[in-house]
Amino acid sequence: MTFAIRAALAALCVTTAAACVAAPASAPAVPAESIKMFPQAATGQQRVVIALPALENEGDARVELMIGKTLQTDCNQQWFGGELTAEDVKGWGYTYYRLTDVKGPASTLMACPGQAPQQRFVQVRGDGQLLRYNSRLPLVVYVPDGFDVRYRVWHASKDVQQAAKQ
Repeated sequence: MTFAIRAALAALCVTTAAACVAAPASAPAVPAESIKMFPQAATGQQRVVIALPALENEGDARVELMIGKTLQTDCNQQWFGGELTAEDVKGWGYTYYRLTDVKGPASTLMACPGQAPQQRFVQVRGDGQLLRYNSRLPLVVYVPDGFDVRYRVWHASKDVQQAAKQ
């Protein structure tokens, strides 16, 4: 995703602003019948399923996946690298997502004198983590064991601006 698109999305209203900070509530379980067509998780992977509630205008909403681990960290910024790819369930046309090529964690290298380490959620950085909102199908994500999947819902602002012609 380009920087311009990310910058524009930063202006959107976040409905669950505390999702990164607080321990998130678990999403409701999805019936096994709804996910039977999706492949089982491979060894060393786990399948995570998100059921989204219906919205009045789902075209104005996006789901941001926040994949990472809770780690003991210092004052430095830390992150994982990884690639989130979309794949289709053969014969069904349903999309699921797979996190691969995970590396890290990487970190900035600032000195942190006098600061105690903290437990923080360290995310995987990369593209493709802002997805179309669709309450009719479960959102299925495969991640390596030990990683958590959190999410938040973004809504478009009702304020629409006119671009200047030049």
